[in-house]
Amino acid sequence: MICFRRFTLLLVSFAVMATIPGDEQAWADEPVRLIGTIVKWRYPDAEIGKSEMADAATVDSSGKRTVPSSILKTTMTTPDPVDNVLAFYRNLLTCDPADDDKLGLAAGTGRSVVFSDESENRPFQFHTILVHSRNRSTTIVITRGPNEAQTVITWKQYLRHEVPRATEE
Repeated sequence: MICFRRFTLLLVSFAVMATIPGDEQAWADEPVRLIGTIVKWRYPDAEIGKSEMADAATVDSSGKRTVPSSILKTTMTTPDPVDNVLAFYRNLLTCDPADDDKLGLAAGTGRSVVFSDESENRPFQFHTILVHSRNRSTTIVITRGPNEAQTVITWKQYLRHEVPRATEE
């Protein structure tokens, strides 16, 4: 276990074994590490709250499992203003795309990043950041009310696991 001030996190690491169409079983190349993934996206000095990793249960319209996938999530808090948090993520996500691998995004495959301000006509600041690449979809929600002492950063990532295809000999 690792303690971040008042919060306790259980380090989670597992290799993904999944049943894919045809009842073949495969292991992901690399284990997914919850805290190892979160710290790459962490706002500097933010307190990390409860964090979870679970099977994302990707299914088709009939409910049949389609691909192995995981969902990772956490909430971070910082006394820094929303503008500072937004500036950090703009810098992190608009840098050289060759650095995408440090965030777990597949280098050289392309990604899209959308920043959105949803604060208009609301009594609080509310921003969303969406980051999509071939196998990952990350959502960051940044909020802060006028009387709140902390900016809240909610981070979620959907991860579709690469399953090696069987080769015919």
